[in-house]
Amino acid sequence: MLRTAIFMKINEIDNLDERRVDLRSELIFNPDNRMVLKELGAILCFQKKIDDAIDIYKKVLELDPKNAEYMAYMGYLYYEKDGFIEAIELFNKALDTDPEAPFVYFLLGNAYSRIGKVVDAIRAYDLAIFLGFDIYDAHVEFAVKYERMGRLKKALKEYIAAYEIDLRDEAVKEKIDFLKKKIG
Repeated sequence: MLRTAIFMKINEIDNLDERRVDLRSELIFNPDNRMVLKELGAILCFQKKIDDAIDIYKKVLELDPKNAEYMAYMGYLYYEKDGFIEAIELFNKALDTDPEAPFVYFLLGNAYSRIGKVVDAIRAYDLAIFLGFDIYDAHVEFAVKYERMGRLKKALKEYIAAYEIDLRDEAVKEKIDFLKKKIG
């Protein structure tokens, strides 16, 4: 569920600004519509308006404070703005509610690794793998998402992380070389 929310095909919407205005209009008549709030939050995240997306998800969490997916998505939003401590807190809170969420363990591992807590990162990754999660695919999915968003440096980091897991993937190696040249 969280993975689906994060990798929503936002770029397939013809006019994101128009859709964002439509969603805000819908909220005037029904301010507690979680589906509309979630879509609006995803669009704002895609448009790199992370603080606005966080404000939307605060409202979503007010409506359903025990929902693990909402907590984890809020953690993801903090992760996106390099608020790793807040992200870790929310990921752990989500896992307290739903301890069998491998994608959340993966994100938790990423957050721990970004602040240098390697042992905690490995523990989180191990739990994700134990629950059947494919970390390589997740890095590639994030890379593709960031590339679509125009966030080429983040895409490059994710492709490199995937390549370090499987050095045999020539397509990923070519993508890394391409992005390095493009970024300069």
